[in-house]
Order: sequence, then C-alpha cells, then structure tokens
Amino acid sequence: MMLPPREHWYIAASTADVRGRPIARTVLGTPLVLFRDAAGRPTALLDRCRHRNMALSAGRVTDGCVECPYHGWRFDAGGRCVEVPALGPGRVPGIRPVRAYPTVEHDGYVWAFPGAGPPVGAPFRFPYLGEAGWTTFRMATRFGASAFACLENFLDCPHTVFVHRGWFRTRDARAVAARVRRFADRVEVAFDDEVPARSVVRALFFPAGRPLQHTDRFFLPAISRVDYRFGPDRHFVITSQCTPVSAHETMVYTVITFRFGRVAPLVRLAFEPVARRIIRQDVAVLARQTAQLRRFGGARFTSVATDLFGGHIRALWRRAAVAAPAPARPDPEVDRQVSIRF
Repeated sequence: MMLPPREHWYIAASTADVRGRPIARTVLGTPLVLFRDAAGRPTALLDRCRHRNMALSAGRVTDGCVECPYHGWRFDAGGRCVEVPALGPGRVPGIRPVRAYPTVEHDGYVWAFPGAGPPVGAPFRFPYLGEAGWTTFRMATRFGASAFACLENFLDCPHTVFVHRGWFRTRDARAVAARVRRFADRVEVAFDDEVPARSVVRALFFPAGRPLQHTDRFFLPAISRVDYRFGPDRHFVITSQCTPVSAHETMVYTVITFRFGRVAPLVRLAFEPVARRIIRQDVAVLARQTAQLRRFGGARFTSVATDLFGGHIRALWRRAAVAAPAPARPDPEVDRQVSIRF
C-alpha cells in the first residue's frame, strides 16, 4: 500500500505524552525514542543504542540525556554519546552519534520530521485551535489500516450510509452536487444543496432551518479536514492528522473544534461520545478491509466517479515522493463537478 511522503512533518506524540520518561513511537516505519532535554525541549532519536542495539526507550532520562537500560550509555538530544560508564568518567571514544530527527512542539503535539533532508516548512496548523468562541476536544486512535485507507474513509460520504447508519446518515440517499478541485498541495470538495439526513447527529447538533455548507479537504502529507457550517455562528471542524506506523497501521490524531455559542459546553458533553462511537465503527470496518487486503495479497480496487479523493491523494503523494513540494497556486489543477448520492 502506498505511503505518504517522508519529507514532511508528522505528529509523533501529544505534548502530554512526552514527560519525564522516554517513550517509543514509530513514524513511517522508523522506531523513535522521544524525550526532553535539560531545557525541556522535545527530541527524537532513532530508538537503538549504538552499543548493543538495545531500545533506548526502555531506559530513562538523566540530566537531559537518554540512558540505555543495558550498559548505561547516555546520548544527548543531538544523539551524541556523552557517557560510557564502563570506561569511567569523561572517557568517551569516537562513537558515531545515534541519528537525531528534527522535532518541534506545536498545537499540543510533538512533531517529527522523518525525511532525509532538512525540514520543509512548518507543521500543519489546526484550524481555530485556541481561538475565542471555539470549543475543542481531541482524540488519538490507532487504526489497523494504512494512512491511505484512513484518509479516504474520513473524506468519504457514501460509506456513512452503511457503516454509520442511523448515527450519521440513513439509506434515504439523495443526489448532491460536488465540486472537486485539486491544487498543488491539497484537494477540496464542496457539496451544494446537501440536506442533512435523519440521524442522531442531525437531531442533536444540526440547527433546524439553517442551510448547511459542507466542505471536505485533504492536505499534504496526510491530513483530512471536514467542515459543517450553519451560518456565521454554528460551525464544526473535524481535522485528523494521520501518522503511518507501518503499511498497515496508522495513528490518527483528531482535533474537533466547534463554535456553538453559549451551549457549546453542553454540545461537547453529547458530541464527544457520539464522535468516539463513530470512530470505533470506522476502526472496525477498516480492520476488516486490511485483513481482506492481506488475505488476497494486496489491493485490487475499482474506482468510480463518486470516489472523490483517492485518486487525487495518490497523485499528490506520487509527485511529492519524487519532487520538492510544488508552490501553492490560486488556480486548481483539476476542477470538475460530480453528482453523488448519500
């Protein structure tokens, strides 16, 4: 299964996860140890001691360095060996550093850059996070599926009729006009004249009598964003950053931000458990899909016009894998209309 390009920032952990002890994370198949240096800054090293290849994440942090649990070798935030206890104080031979990966703390997450070159740009900024009038909650979910499968699922409307029946949509499908536009770094789909289907989500959270503006977006390298807007003061934004662990496993970090006036705290009390239930349904269906792909030795997909995002995601990934990111341009590369039922 195709993976996103390495030359981008990916969430490795939440800020709260990186505290006093080293932790293990995997980004695009690369095992990392995350810890904080003496100044409290997060750092990421390859999770392998130079000495006998023990996992550094099984050790501890001492004076801002990660200490191997086997023989106590210590490595600083740059991956340099600063102590070999068996040789005595101050005696460190010319030991090659453990590879260090660029890291940055941003929007409540520790981001790592797994690419070979220098970091490109800054990490993605989650929309409306921390802004006045907006309420936010977060989810971190492990999927037994590829990043591509997760992204296509999050941005796919027709599956909601079947996988989330009654919760999100029903089989009372209607034709909706979708405008699909692909840019150099993203894909946007705007749905016109969508009428919310009868469902738990509609009954609890969609204001009656207000027109719905629904837009779905994909951003490089592996980010989905879904917007539901009901006028100027009612707006839901669901943004998910997908960090591939392997070809068949993905960590998804979701930020749900909404503006709902004075009743926002009450909306959250109801919305969060509903959102978590819907995510569990997606986890289950994608695990079954992954098992089937492995059973048959890979994907043999047949796509139709209403599979709005998959082909465009793969196209942007293929380009990003062989070339530097294209500069953002105001005009789309692709602009077409599709009729879709959901």
